[in-house]
Amino acid sequence: MRMKLERIRHNWHENAGMTLNRPEGSGDYVLLHFLSPVILWYDGQKREAPSGSLIVFSPRKGHEFYSEGPLLHDWMHMTGNVEEALEEVGLKTNTLYHMAQSLQITERIARLEAEFFARNDHWECCIDTLLTELWIIVARQAAGSASQPVLQATADHLRELRAVMIQHPEWPWTNEMMAKRVNISVSRLYPLYRRLFSISPGRDLILMRVEKAKNLLAQGLSVAQVTDLLGYGSTFHFIRQFRQETGITPGKWAK
Repeated sequence: MRMKLERIRHNWHENAGMTLNRPEGSGDYVLLHFLSPVILWYDGQKREAPSGSLIVFSPRKGHEFYSEGPLLHDWMHMTGNVEEALEEVGLKTNTLYHMAQSLQITERIARLEAEFFARNDHWECCIDTLLTELWIIVARQAAGSASQPVLQATADHLRELRAVMIQHPEWPWTNEMMAKRVNISVSRLYPLYRRLFSISPGRDLILMRVEKAKNLLAQGLSVAQVTDLLGYGSTFHFIRQFRQETGITPGKWAK
């Protein structure tokens, strides 16, 4: 299920003293990108959110914010597989991030807003793609400059991690599991891994599983056996992923 926009505005103005209180949250995902400072409450805690702060609240997550001065912010409501898309780039819902280059974020949200209201051919597919691009930019900014060199010690740990993943692609790898093994945050895992290996950790894992599947099929194992050995939840999922990467089904490849 692709991501879908329900409502959106960029550079939205509110008067000084504006308060928004959603004790029960919203029925969808809510992105807030503050271009002026606010006081933010969620999880029973008060937080100062300076200019450039960004957060995506999950459905029904209670939150409140207050702006002492005039408020300028970007916001949008979304449904679909938003949380999965965030996790793919190492981001989390209900987590406050600081954007060093807020203009980049606002520009992307403005493009999304234009596409949302124009509704030209294939607009929903275009929005899904633009949202994916937005999450990547947010992840890069949250982790610091994407061009920042990877420290040697961290690079060594990432290489060790990748070696273990190649040996055991069947393990139930998650971003949290990978980040813990190299002692870095989930938000830093994606940009550092991609910079070092020119591929995302999730995509790399898929290719590792497909390569191991080829070896197992070449040894005469059945598709069902390979499915189990590689830790796939279902044969259908394995066949679909294998075909996406090779162009043919595992059964045809084995023949």
